[in-house]
Parts: sequence; C-alpha cells; structure tokens
Amino acid sequence: MPNTAAAKKALKVSEKKRSRNRHFLALLKESVKAFEALTNAEKKDVKAINEALSLVYSRIDTLEKKNVLHKNNAARKKSAFAKIARSVTA
Repeated sequence: MPNTAAAKKALKVSEKKRSRNRHFLALLKESVKAFEALTNAEKKDVKAINEALSLVYSRIDTLEKKNVLHKNNAARKKSAFAKIARSVTA
C-alpha cells in the first residue's frame, strides 16, 4: 500500500490508465479475431475481409493516438495485417 499522498495518487492514476489501456486492447483483439476468422474461412468474402481490415486499422490508429501503442509498433501491425489480406484476396 502506498504511504505518501503522491504514491496514493500515482497508484490511482496507474489503475485508471491500466483500465483504459486494457479496454482498448480488448477492442483491438476482438477486431483481429473477426478479421482472422474471415481470412481462415472456407469461402473468402473479399468485401467483408476489407471491411474487417479497415476496422482493425481504425482500432490500431486509435491505440496509437492514445499512446497505448508506439507508432512503429502500430505500423508493423498494420503492415502485417495488410500482408495477410493481400495473400488471401490475391
């Protein structure tokens, strides 16, 4: 347990940030699962895959903007998902 007032505040802030980060990361994970389900399906629906990719990009950009993901990490993730989409739709 924190002893000083500053430590108490730091704990409170840290918990709030952790909660917010976990929420947005959960949204990203949900989008990624939907995208992967479409890419691994027997019948590939190109339009649905592109819409899911767009949603994944949006979630990654949101995380980057909110400083949950580093910009290079976000770019690397987007590149990897684009590569998957290209291989499935081509």
